[in-house]
Amino acid sequence: MKCKVCGNNGESEYCFRHKPRKPLSKTSSKPLNTLDKTSYQGKLDRSKQMREFFLNYWKKIPHYSEVSGKWLGNEPMSTYFHHILPKEKYPEASLDEENIILLTLDEHTNVESDIYKYEEVNRRREQLKQKYNLS
Repeated sequence: MKCKVCGNNGESEYCFRHKPRKPLSKTSSKPLNTLDKTSYQGKLDRSKQMREFFLNYWKKIPHYSEVSGKWLGNEPMSTYFHHILPKEKYPEASLDEENIILLTLDEHTNVESDIYKYEEVNRRREQLKQKYNLS
């Protein structure tokens, strides 16, 4: 499908860049409609933990992109938070504030496409690799 806004390809009527975003929820209220309740509960707990981590981090720092300096607004959006070391591959770093960088939506999209796009992200990645003894 083509995006209504820019005409780029997307999976729905909007591309990733123009897809409507929701702010981080104040509470988590996912329905428990799965057969494996223990696995779901673990994921729910992890989701709550990550949300609280992001909200606490948001309260501590200025709401500007750490790459461009652009104002991100007052409302924390999940797209502003980027894990420099991917949380799936490095779970031990997923709740490390040093592993988070605030980015605009466009910057986040760019860094997801090309992890070496921004020098600040590259510099921090190298510091984190040293911190976690990664090569």
